[in-house]
Amino acid sequence: MSDQDLTFRRFEEGETPSDWDLEEKIFQQDKSYKCPTYVHKTPPCQGSCPSGHEIRGWLAIARGMDKPPVEGMDWQEYAFQRMIDANPFPATMGRVCPAPCEAGCNRNAVDDYVGINGVEQYVGDWANENNVKMPEAGADTGRKVAVIGGGPAGLAAAFFLRRDGHGVTLFEANEELGGMMRYGIPGYRTPREMLDKEIGRIIDMGVDVHLNTRVGVDVSLEEIENGFDAIFWALGAQKGRPLPVPGWEEA
Repeated sequence: MSDQDLTFRRFEEGETPSDWDLEEKIFQQDKSYKCPTYVHKTPPCQGSCPSGHEIRGWLAIARGMDKPPVEGMDWQEYAFQRMIDANPFPATMGRVCPAPCEAGCNRNAVDDYVGINGVEQYVGDWANENNVKMPEAGADTGRKVAVIGGGPAGLAAAFFLRRDGHGVTLFEANEELGGMMRYGIPGYRTPREMLDKEIGRIIDMGVDVHLNTRVGVDVSLEEIENGFDAIFWALGAQKGRPLPVPGWEEA
């Protein structure tokens, strides 16, 4: 073997593919009698994602490797259905997520990460433009859940609860749903029309919404505890972290 460090990123100055001895630089024949061991592990992109997105799955759809299960279904809709198994806001998250999945992408060892956020945003925007709906709510379980807070956590909880067939009533203190996606992120990052469509398709699953309703003021906690089988608190992080510099209060 050569003492030169192996690299798969680029050729050295002046090198061409014909200068490479692949057997020497990359492959070495295994002379062991042992068979390779295959280990099932979470892909690094998925393992780096806080929501556990099956990223490899919907990228395979985008590449045409995994075909839609229904004839006539667009691959974008198929990818959208796969995405919302982990996150019902692909258009929003494709714009604002810091993308730890891209930092964990295996492709970084070759040249550069796959543009995962770009694919997610494209599929989310396509779903909005083509009015793709959420799946039907599951069979009614007879259970009712109160969701306190209409931000991303509360709305995501409402989506997954309705998908499982539970009744959902959402209480939001503000005039509109969205939480920090609406009130914390500027409109040029999360266009409000786009945000309204992503929220609207969740509400259309049969979520009962009470706006301008503050728990403990407009409705008592006792009423909620007595009227529901469970409560999901999604109050959010509504206060920003101050800068550790003098005069930040006046900024």
